[in-house]
Amino acid sequence: MEISLRPATIDDASALADLAALTFPLACPSYHSAENIAVHLANVLSVANFVDYVESAEFSVFVAETSGGFMGFAMADYREPTDAEVQQQLANKGRAAELSKLYVHPECHGAGLAHDLLAHILDDMRQHDVEVAWLTVNQLNARANAFYEKCGFAVAANKTYRVGDVLDDDYLRIRNLDDDDDAGGRQPRILEG
Repeated sequence: MEISLRPATIDDASALADLAALTFPLACPSYHSAENIAVHLANVLSVANFVDYVESAEFSVFVAETSGGFMGFAMADYREPTDAEVQQQLANKGRAAELSKLYVHPECHGAGLAHDLLAHILDDMRQHDVEVAWLTVNQLNARANAFYEKCGFAVAANKTYRVGDVLDDDYLRIRNLDDDDDAGGRQPRILEG
């Protein structure tokens, strides 16, 4: 399967929202109701949200696509964090950015696409003079936690994250970007389109 990676455009917003609706529930613990997930999708991962993300200079959004459609996306958030827990952990670490989204179609799980998207988004962060990348991930999401641990994101603190009306227990993970090891020792295989 040939996959290309490129910056997202406004025309991609609907397909991105569709992919988010497929992939976000896979990252949620089983105790989340369909209603909670739907609220989160509407508030954070809707077509209108993706239009805003793509249009804003404060975000970078990249899509991985094949001839059959989108297989993944990643997003960096370059805004200063407003959360006190995050600010405390990032204090005196240099310019930071959030790896806000990294989702891969289930057909591509285990195929290396997440590594490729991560390598690309970390390179984009370096081009924005970012020194530290951070993210939050649900503590019960073993697959994602193993991936981020392998890719150099260390647990810095516990963090809460709201999905609908539920507060999840997440990990705040941080990684320094002062080396060239983009994604756990792998170089990107994707040709930019």
